[in-house]
Amino acid sequence: MSAILQSVRSSTSAFTQTDPYEETIAPPQSKRAVQTSAFTSVGSYEEAQTQTWSSLIDELLRIRNLQDDWDGEGTEAPDPALVDGAITLAQSLQAKRSPPADRVIAGVNGTIYFEWHTPFGYQEIEVLSPVDAEWRWVSKDSDVTEIIRLSLRS
Repeated sequence: MSAILQSVRSSTSAFTQTDPYEETIAPPQSKRAVQTSAFTSVGSYEEAQTQTWSSLIDELLRIRNLQDDWDGEGTEAPDPALVDGAITLAQSLQAKRSPPADRVIAGVNGTIYFEWHTPFGYQEIEVLSPVDAEWRWVSKDSDVTEIIRLSLRS
């Protein structure tokens, strides 16, 4: 498992492997580990990607320059160190050849979200601090959210 991406599970998850990024695009098959990589089983989804990791990192650099009240509603800007953690996460996912997120956005609470909308459901990673994140997955036609706490420490 990557030293940068060590997961600490905060709740029961369908993913039992040590690296949650290997299986995050396809839905869990059961409460045991999924044996095949989701990234190789969703070729048409991979081909439909319009974002690149480079464009997402450029957007993170733009987010890094936001000031408080950036939306005119009093919203707190993400701390530059938190953005740096998000950039580290993006670079790590890119190095693992993970499909790029559909978008990356600043949250209204000073955090950063990576979002993926797939044929299988919705997933997001919320960067909570320079060293902590939370991954969430909701399968298509489900109202159950799988949650995994992540450590971005190197």
